[in-house]
Amino acid sequence: MIYSCNQDKKRQIAVITGGHDYDSVNFFQAFESFYDLQFDHLIQPEANQIYSSDSIDKYDALVFYDLFQDITEDQKSAFTHMLKNGKGIVFLHHSIASYQDWDEFMNILGARYFLEPTMEGGDTIPASTYLDHQEVHVKVLDPDHKVCRGIESFIMTEEVYDLCRITPEVHPLMGTDHPESMDQVVWTNTYGKSRIVYIQFGHDNNAYSNPSFRKLLRQSISWVSK
Repeated sequence: MIYSCNQDKKRQIAVITGGHDYDSVNFFQAFESFYDLQFDHLIQPEANQIYSSDSIDKYDALVFYDLFQDITEDQKSAFTHMLKNGKGIVFLHHSIASYQDWDEFMNILGARYFLEPTMEGGDTIPASTYLDHQEVHVKVLDPDHKVCRGIESFIMTEEVYDLCRITPEVHPLMGTDHPESMDQVVWTNTYGKSRIVYIQFGHDNNAYSNPSFRKLLRQSISWVSK
């Protein structure tokens, strides 16, 4: 267990990136602003190797900000085993498009972004869409949930996604009426004993520096960490 110099217990998290460009300086400044967290930065493909290693035990939660496709069968098994044992997960923004060939990933995250048109049951599912630099009016749908506590509806400039498939098991926390966005933009899910949060925001510093986003991210990490 890791403690700060004043002996206050800090959560230890792993922040996983790879496969997508991002503003690393401003992104990690958001995590550095969380006084009650310490983090390690893990980069794909090496990050996928930790699920079955002893080092996974030191993390209270994992935050995924990657967009990565390669995962072995052993790594899939280790990933789901980790969740069945209760490891907390927060998925951010473009991580919704990872692992296009792993069907179970949709049940873990609670949704799927289709990178290209997909055939299913003889029908063609269109590719999901994205649109950058949109003014998004975000409405808090469950203000009593610990993830949303103290956060009021807000406006931010963000890249929106649409034509994603969201599983009916998720619990919506925030939504928007933006015409080019999916209705639900923040939700919780469970898989095994794990708490999971997906946050659609996180394209650039418009999100990283937004006080509502930072509060949402910090409280999500706290909640999935139990």
